[in-house]
Amino acid sequence: MFSWLGTDDRRKKDPEVFQTVRDGLKKLYKTKLLPLEEYYKFHEFHSPALEEADFDNKPMVLLVGQYSTGKTTFIR
Repeated sequence: MFSWLGTDDRRKKDPEVFQTVRDGLKKLYKTKLLPLEEYYKFHEFHSPALEEADFDNKPMVLLVGQYSTGKTTFIR
């Protein structure tokens, strides 16, 4: 389960190259984080596992503040 903690020869191989950062993050999540989350049952007490749509969607930003502080100017 925790093979990534030990020192082994797999780290010495050529790094894997991805077309986009999104593809790299998807692969890292599925191979490294998801097994860890499942082992500790993280999805039962905090939040569900990330899906493909979580990586493919554009990010959202919520702007909060008093009036006349530049929120609309920031958007432009």
